[in-house]
Amino acid sequence: LIVTGDITAVSFRFLFQKRASKQIGHITERQLIFGGRSTIIMSAQIIKCERVSHPPVRFIGKRYTAYPNWNDAWESDLFGNIEKAGPTAEINDGNCYCVLIGFVAGAPEFYLGEFFQANTPVPDGFDHADLPAMEAGLCFIKGKAEDCYGLVFGHPEILAAELEKNGMSMPKGTPPRWVGFERDNCPRWTTPDENGNQILDYAVYLG
Repeated sequence: LIVTGDITAVSFRFLFQKRASKQIGHITERQLIFGGRSTIIMSAQIIKCERVSHPPVRFIGKRYTAYPNWNDAWESDLFGNIEKAGPTAEINDGNCYCVLIGFVAGAPEFYLGEFFQANTPVPDGFDHADLPAMEAGLCFIKGKAEDCYGLVFGHPEILAAELEKNGMSMPKGTPPRWVGFERDNCPRWTTPDENGNQILDYAVYLG
C-alpha cells in the first residue's frame, strides 16, 4: 500500500490479508489483494491531501501481526485505559483512534491505539512503539465506509498520484520500517453525514 508500481502481490497480501479475509461491502478478498481495478466501482474520493509531520512520539496500544480486531478494543476499553497515560501528541488530532502500520524483517506489524508524547509511561499490559521525527502525506478520503477502504486497499495508485500532485512521494521498493497510519476522527469518521458519507484520515510516511 505504501509502495508504488513495483509493489508485489505478496507484500500487498502480507499487509492486508487479515483485513481482506472478510468482505468489505462489495469488495472481495481477491480484489483487495490483487487490485481488481476494472471491477471496483467506488464513490469515495480524496477531498484533501497535505504534508504533516511529528517530532519523536510514542505510540501506545496493542500490537498485532495482522490487522487489529477492533472488537477486542471495545471489550477491553483499550482507549479508555491508554488515555490515562497522559496527553496525546498533536499528530493524534485529539483522541482519535489509530492504527499504526509497519514492517519487521519483512513481516507486517500493526498497533491499535494512539500517539502520545515521547517517553510517556506505558500502562501495564500495553505495548508501545517509539517513532522518530517523520513526515507523512495525509489524505482525507470521503465516502461510504466500504468505499473509503476500497480506495485505500484496492487502489494504492490513486493515493500515490494524489501525493505526487501535492509534491510528495511514496517509498519505493522494500517496505520501510514504518508505513503509515489510519486515523479515525470523531466526528469525521464516527458520524456519517446526511448522505451516509464518512471521512477517513489515512497517512503514508514519505520516502
